[in-house]
Amino acid sequence: MPAPNRTRLYREFLTPALHRRFTQAAGVSLLLSYITALVIGDKTSLIWAWFPFGRAGIRTLLLFLSPLLVFVLRVAQLHCGNRSTTSPFQTFRQYLQRRDILETSFCYAFSAVLFSEVYIWSVSKEANLNWVVQGRSWERQRLNERPVYLRSLYLGLALLQTGFHLWMDYDKIRGSVEPVDQASTPQESSQAPANPVEQLKSRLPKLLQEIGIISSFSAVIGPIVYSLTVRKTAWRISHACARFLQWDIPSKAELSIIPPYHITLIIRSLISSFCLLLLWRGSNLAFSVYVAQEPVKRGQPLTQDSSDPNGSLINGLRSRKSLVRAFAFWELAKISQSFPQRRISIFKDIDCLGGPAWSQISSECLKMIQGIHTRISEYSSPSAQQQQQLFINPDQLQSLPRMGIPPKEEAVVLQPPAPSNKRELVESKVGSFAKSVGNNPASGNGSPVVQKSKYYLEQARTKFLSPEQQQAISPAHVQSTFNAYLTRFLRSGFGQPFRQTFARRVRSIAFGHPFSECVTIIDAIDALTRMATASIHEDDYGKVARDIPTIVQTFITTHQSLENLIVGTTLLLQPHWTDVEFQESRREEVQEVQVTLDALRHGLAELMNAFGAFAPEIGLEGKDVRAAEMIAGKKKMKMKDKRTEMIEGIE
Repeated sequence: MPAPNRTRLYREFLTPALHRRFTQAAGVSLLLSYITALVIGDKTSLIWAWFPFGRAGIRTLLLFLSPLLVFVLRVAQLHCGNRSTTSPFQTFRQYLQRRDILETSFCYAFSAVLFSEVYIWSVSKEANLNWVVQGRSWERQRLNERPVYLRSLYLGLALLQTGFHLWMDYDKIRGSVEPVDQASTPQESSQAPANPVEQLKSRLPKLLQEIGIISSFSAVIGPIVYSLTVRKTAWRISHACARFLQWDIPSKAELSIIPPYHITLIIRSLISSFCLLLLWRGSNLAFSVYVAQEPVKRGQPLTQDSSDPNGSLINGLRSRKSLVRAFAFWELAKISQSFPQRRISIFKDIDCLGGPAWSQISSECLKMIQGIHTRISEYSSPSAQQQQQLFINPDQLQSLPRMGIPPKEEAVVLQPPAPSNKRELVESKVGSFAKSVGNNPASGNGSPVVQKSKYYLEQARTKFLSPEQQQAISPAHVQSTFNAYLTRFLRSGFGQPFRQTFARRVRSIAFGHPFSECVTIIDAIDALTRMATASIHEDDYGKVARDIPTIVQTFITTHQSLENLIVGTTLLLQPHWTDVEFQESRREEVQEVQVTLDALRHGLAELMNAFGAFAPEIGLEGKDVRAAEMIAGKKKMKMKDKRTEMIEGIE
């Protein structure tokens, strides 16, 4: 048990919650394993084919090892928020410097190997998937290529699934941001999300469709790829493994000319590929749905059971681990939205370790929001330390004391001996001329030899080349042609991974690295807004009113920084030269930025409605009030424009 005077850490509440969700997702994966065991099992007996306390149960447990490896991978690489890189190629370069590619490839490959062995063990003898094929009475056993093909197919699917896993970033949770509903009240917007089971049911048809397409494609293309690429290598490895397992086969066995592609093998590859992909993708979906649930336990915040709930929550807000910090801010947003009693306890907790609970919570929220302005400022102006590294004053350089004698100032190179014959005399003259031209190129350009050379080259180009050909080989034309081909490449699908789009650059600058904190920042804005407006009726000590000027100023500064980054005149982010699809009219269409700006506008509007009449009493200056009302007015104009567009669309 924890010490009575110690505030429990936030991760002590988050870790058990994640364990429970892991168990629930594993239950879904176990159900998928049982369905797969029924599909691939021997169906000669109607009872034992499905009875869980028999071969079907053993197959289920063995098949469950494959998705269990996927769960281990997801736990190891779990993160919150989208990847904030400027291009897909930069994402690839970052992953090359990390172990994610190796870990993901190993987990899926080992999972495919386990599935292949369980599948081959589970099918009937009529499938002819044994390691060796029994010959006639006078023949020795020979290696069976049918299971070799299936194992190669499963490893190919593992490689494909690894690519999907990394490209789609399966390991993220809460990566997307939703537009702020300005018209909703706290009661209306606090409706619980769909039940995890309902989410799985709604997303299951699309999942099955994708799995069906991939498995059908692999069943058709798999034999061709296998024959052209890995057939000989897979045969040699399988032959060595069979010899190691003491199978009585010849030491040298040649491949048959015709691969063993029978219609039954193709059908089995289709069904087994579908089952394997169902285990992988279904387990990934279940894990994502269950882990991304709100930080509540039995209808209450996670930290409600703590002896010091507010202290545990503050510990989570200050955590250095981004995942723990993201869940803590998420819980704070839920508290400000749906738990009035917990809000009141935060306002009344003035004896919390480190100061009043509200002061510490508001400080962490403001720090999270101010991070946008800090990152944009660092991008716009290098720090003084970086400037000192780039520009060094030579007067400030202090050399070390000289330990030896100073170098001689007179000529230290020996003069060559005088030429003794005509050959040496010619060599000396040519060498002197070459040295003079090399040491002083300007004088060499004016020499008669150089001038005659240029004249003859110009005459040859005029005589043998037409004006069109001369224009074609000019440096300007070559450069323009190269730029045209480069632009065409960047517009194609092959060049898309190298584009540094405007939206990705904005996200990487404003919301941090290596993963975006946009969702966490919106939680902080929403929590401050709701708690500040609720404090009018719930804060008996009036501590929140003292911090309203700081909150308003932070919202204004952050809003101005984001606007200046994309559409401002003081700091206008220019598109990268690789962003060939950029349109100036769509500069503002960055979803994360727009959602953050809407949250700031909504927050300022709510704060002005609640505290605008008391601005002088709470220390809110007139310029801040005017700036907040101007920003909130943008929100109203934007809502009015949307309403006009809806009416025009109806008409």
